[in-house]
Amino acid sequence: MPKRFRVALITGATRGIGYNVGKEMVKRMPLTTTYMTSRHNVDGFQSILGMQLGAAARERAKFVRMDVRDLEAVNEMKEKIVKKFGGLDILVNNAGIYHVPNKSLSVFPKQVQEILGINYWGTKNVIGSFFPHFKPHSRIVNITSNLGHIMSVKSMEDELKEALRLRFNSCSNEFELDGLLLKFQRDAIQGTWRKEGWPSCGYTVSKMAINAYTRILQTQFDEDDREDVVVNAVYPCTKHSKIDQSDMKILDDEEGAKFVFYMAAVKPNSHGVFPRGAVIWNNSRVVDNRDGYTYNNKHQQQLPLEIEQV
Repeated sequence: MPKRFRVALITGATRGIGYNVGKEMVKRMPLTTTYMTSRHNVDGFQSILGMQLGAAARERAKFVRMDVRDLEAVNEMKEKIVKKFGGLDILVNNAGIYHVPNKSLSVFPKQVQEILGINYWGTKNVIGSFFPHFKPHSRIVNITSNLGHIMSVKSMEDELKEALRLRFNSCSNEFELDGLLLKFQRDAIQGTWRKEGWPSCGYTVSKMAINAYTRILQTQFDEDDREDVVVNAVYPCTKHSKIDQSDMKILDDEEGAKFVFYMAAVKPNSHGVFPRGAVIWNNSRVVDNRDGYTYNNKHQQQLPLEIEQV
C-alpha cells in the first residue's frame, strides 16, 4: 500500500492542550506536515519543538501566526495549504478564550462578544474556509468543555436548563444556530440575557454552540459526496486555571493531548466503531446532545472507546 502523506492544522497551538496535540502529531505521524497556529507571536516555537523531538520535527511542524477572527488571515492559510497539499486531512479547532463571568452591564456584553468571536465565529471561519477542501477520510475535532454541558449551569432552575438545552437541540442547520447566537449577543448588549433564559457565562454558551454546530456539521458531511469525513467535539478533561473542575477527574495536558490525537487520527472507514457528530469526553463516554446527557465525573467508571488508531 503506498504511503499516504497528510496535512494537519491545529489552532491555538502554542501552549497547553493545543501545543501538546501538535507535538503528539509531529512525533507520531512522520508523513504528516502539521501547521500550528496562534493569534500571538509564534517566533521560537519551531526551535523549541525541535529541541524536544529532534531536528527532523522542525521540518514537519510549521508555526504560523493566525487569528481565527481574521477571515483574510484564515483564507491565506487555506490557500497556502490547498496549493501545496490539495486540501486538508486533519483539523483541530482549539483556539479559544475564557473570561470569568462578570454580570456588570458594562462588562458582560464585551465578554460575550470576545468569547463568541473566537470560540464560535472564529471556529466557523476556519471550518467554512476549508469546507470545500477537506479530503475524503478527513478528521475534524472541535475542542469543547465541561462548561458546555447543561449540568454545569448551576445558577438556573431545572426548567430553564431544559429550555436552554432544547434551544440548541432544536437548531437543525447553521442558519438557525447562528440566529440563536446573535440573539444571545443582542440580549447581552440590551442587558436582558437573564430574563431571556441565558446563563451569565458567555463561555458556556459558546461551547454549547460548538457542540450543536458539530452535530449540524456532521449532517452536512454525511450528505456530501466526499467519503467518511468525520467531526466530533472533544473535551480532553485537562486543567483550566480559571474554571471550576472540582468534580472532574483532571488529566495533564500531555495525557489529554493523546486522546485528542486518537480522535483526530483514526483510520478511515471506522463506521459503527467511531462516533460521528458527537460530544466525547476523555473518559471515553459519548455525551448525547439530542436525547439526554450522561454527566461524567471523577467518581464514575471510565469506559474504553474502541477505535482504530494510526
